Amino acid sequence: DLGQTEWTASTLEHIKKSDYDALLLPGDLSYADCQQPLWDTFGRLVEPLASSRPWMVTQGNHEIETIPILFNHPFLSYNARWRMPYEESGSTSNLYYSFDVAGIHVIMLGSYTDFDSRSSQYTWLEADLAKVDREKTPWVIVCFHAPWYNTNTAHQGEGESMRKAMEAMLYNARVDMVFAGHVHSYERF
Repeated sequence: DLGQTEWTASTLEHIKKSDYDALLLPGDLSYADCQQPLWDTFGRLVEPLASSRPWMVTQGNHEIETIPILFNHPFLSYNARWRMPYEESGSTSNLYYSFDVAGIHVIMLGSYTDFDSRSSQYTWLEADLAKVDREKTPWVIVCFHAPWYNTNTAHQGEGESMRKAMEAMLYNARVDMVFAGHVHSYERF
């Protein structure tokens, strides 16, 4: 969760000082929440870094941007502004995709799109995990927004449906690490 808060500038400064091959951001990018000018200010804010190295993102709850009855086109602004290489990984949606970088197969999943066993995301993930070549990419990392496990009582259970649908598949594929956002704190399980 980067957003546009009093901490954003210092976070970007830490990123700027780091030596990295790609930045992984598991959702809640601009916190625009249907205020389109905030997407623009966020773009200008991150452009110096995002234009020099890959920023690989997935959506969070603040990218959904729907207004019941008036506007029901979720992720419209996100998809227009943050086009990820989903087609290259065989995905049919910008909301989930994978790529290889620095010996790592990275999978970006969508917490706020269909993920049950009948969904296209689930089917795509099964196929993607089956194609992982551990000789080429010995590490497999997964990123999504809503954590499956956390101790913050305000957010417990928010990722439970996705966990029930996908955790066994990730475990059986021997995924090495999972990163999530949303809760704004570091926890390790």
